[in-house]
Amino acid sequence: MQLFSIDTDFEYVIRKPKRQRICFGSGQPRDTSRSGMSPFMRYYTVEDYPNIGPGSYDILKSFNAIKTKPCSRSISKRGYSGLARFAKPVAHVEDYISPSAYVSGISKHVKTQKYPFASTSKRRIFDINKNPGPGTYVNKEIKGITFQHSFGGRVKMRLGIDFKCCTRNTDICKICGKLPMGDYWHLNNKIFLCKICMTREVQEQTKFKKKKLESFRKIRTCSSIHIHEGTDAKIWLINPAAMKQWTRKETYLSVYSKD
Repeated sequence: MQLFSIDTDFEYVIRKPKRQRICFGSGQPRDTSRSGMSPFMRYYTVEDYPNIGPGSYDILKSFNAIKTKPCSRSISKRGYSGLARFAKPVAHVEDYISPSAYVSGISKHVKTQKYPFASTSKRRIFDINKNPGPGTYVNKEIKGITFQHSFGGRVKMRLGIDFKCCTRNTDICKICGKLPMGDYWHLNNKIFLCKICMTREVQEQTKFKKKKLESFRKIRTCSSIHIHEGTDAKIWLINPAAMKQWTRKETYLSVYSKD
C-alpha cells in the first residue's frame, strides 16, 4: 500500500469567471423601461424581465392572452388614472319617471276617422308653378295707357291707333306713291307710309332714320267701321258698343306692342 503526502502549504484560489458581454448572440444593451410597447404588451409583460429564458415562458398563459384582451374599448392617448381602464361601466337605472311620461287625468277616447282630415277629395302632391321664369320675360318699364285731360272737362283715353273719319281717303305713300290699304303710318298727318314700305324701312332705313321712324303713329280709316256713301252721315257696320270694347282692348295691347 502506497501512501501519498499532502502539502498543506499550497494555496488554492477559485477565480470567479468574468461576465460575458454578449447575450443571446447580441452585444446591444436591452431596454428595460418598456418604451415602445403597446398597452397590450405592457399588461402581459412582467417587470424587470426576471427569469427570461427559452424554457421559462408559460405557453398556456401566452395563448390565452391572444384570445382575451385587457380592454375591449378604445384606449385614450392621454391614458387613464388608477384602475379606470379596467372598471365596469355603471348602468343608469331610472328610479322615477319624468313628469311628461305620465298623464294625471284620463283622456277622452278619440274616434278614428275613416279618411285623413275627414276629407275624401284627392290631394295634389306636386304643385306646378306656371309663372314664367326670370329669363322668359322682359322687365321693361311700361308707361301704361295715357289719357287726355281738358282742365276739368271730359277725360279721353288716347287710343293706340289714330282714326281718320272721311268720305274719301286721299293719303298717298311717300315711298311707293300708292294708296295705303288697311292700317298705315303717318307723321303729323303730312308724311304717310303704307304697311309694306314701313316694314322695309325699319329693316333697311333708306329714306328715314330710326329715330324719325319712331315718331310715326299708326292710323286707320273709318271704312271698316261705318260707311258714308258720299255724305257726312254714317251707317254703322258693327255695333257701337262692340266697337268701343274692341278699341279698349286694342289700346291696352298697343302698350306692349307697337305693331
